Amino acid sequence: MSFELHPRFLKVRLYGRLCGYLCEAGGNTRFVPAEAFRGDADRPTLSLSITVPTEAGRAATSEVLDNAFHPAIYNTGAELPPYFAGLLPEGELRQRLEATRANPEDKDDFGVLASAGNDLPGAVVVVPADIATLPEYVRTYGVTGGADNLEIAVVEGPTEGAASVSGVQNKLALSTVQRGERYTLPTHGKLSDIIAKLPARNDDSQVFNEFVSMQLAAAAGVTIAPIQVLPMSSIDVEGLSESMGEGLHYLAVDRFDRGPGGRVHAEDGCQMLGRMPSRKYANADAYVRLVAVLYRLSPSGVQNVRQFFLRQAVNTLIGNSDAHLKNFSVIYHNGKLPELSPAYDIVCVAALPNFKSYGQNVAIDARQRTETLADYERIAEQAGVPRRIATAAVKEAVALAHSHWPTLLKTLDAPQPIRDAIAERLATLPLANAGRSRKSS
Repeated sequence: MSFELHPRFLKVRLYGRLCGYLCEAGGNTRFVPAEAFRGDADRPTLSLSITVPTEAGRAATSEVLDNAFHPAIYNTGAELPPYFAGLLPEGELRQRLEATRANPEDKDDFGVLASAGNDLPGAVVVVPADIATLPEYVRTYGVTGGADNLEIAVVEGPTEGAASVSGVQNKLALSTVQRGERYTLPTHGKLSDIIAKLPARNDDSQVFNEFVSMQLAAAAGVTIAPIQVLPMSSIDVEGLSESMGEGLHYLAVDRFDRGPGGRVHAEDGCQMLGRMPSRKYANADAYVRLVAVLYRLSPSGVQNVRQFFLRQAVNTLIGNSDAHLKNFSVIYHNGKLPELSPAYDIVCVAALPNFKSYGQNVAIDARQRTETLADYERIAEQAGVPRRIATAAVKEAVALAHSHWPTLLKTLDAPQPIRDAIAERLATLPLANAGRSRKSS
């Protein structure tokens, strides 16, 4: 993109309420909060990285909103601030959204965000601002400090039927026409309500891997998003099924950020902690922060923390070395306070072809193979959570895995590589013996 100063502005709304403006010029992007949003202590939560919805969080909120260069709301190098960057897709979906932009200047992150701004993750809507009614403080306080003296560029509006689903995996956001039988791209103002995780060309083995892994997770006490395996022919997008290969399937995942009343706001762990998507693989300190936030802010802190430790134990037992921060999301059922969302993206990565070539995942797998109950208890203690919550959750996950997984792997007709990988982990991992007596082990 060009770095000449032609400021661009997007309007950011949450549940129909103006939160502020996203402003870009010269490769620098800033979120400028609307005056009413800034001054309202009862505001809905756009992101916990920007505002904290408690009296105790007032100072942290002021620290962000009163600093025009705070990293939560300002970024350089043509990158969006962390929360907004987390709304963008990667891979093939990113390329499809770029292709909708006629103006080359709008093929960057800023323009791609606008392309799908009517159907983004959560309840946020991002659309081009009306230049004629742009508030003076937005022009002057935006990116350049003097945007009122510069020619403002007009951003292309959202594309009909475009939706953004974050992540690298090839996905589509679809609307249900007839459940289990027909799905289409959202059009004419209709929101998507499922995420279709597409197969690789001529290979849907990972689709069945994830389906089996998610069912095993549910059997071990993890709350999962509703899923089903469907034929590619049920997606009513011209040429898509034929381009992937004959007789393939995809995984349809119900969107937990959509409900009977429409959008429900949500954000992933990177967004919540103010981290760019490229920093999704994090050390224990980031998960300590995540657990601490759930424990202190969630309406059901103990239950949310319990689910976190159940899920992490299952990720280790199942061989999911891709359980990064973007695969943990929070949902704002009451508009303000975070609750752990249902689980998604649980895959037996250890059983994938060529797993040993996935450097990052191999390193994480090696750490998982040394984990003990004490590691989980340490995270709880550092987060200010009673260690007994972690202890009980991990022991429960281990007991349920040993009790149910061997039978489920047979009844679900799991591919042999998955059976072998999980059987080996249950027999050899230190965590697989957490809470088990010598006799039972």
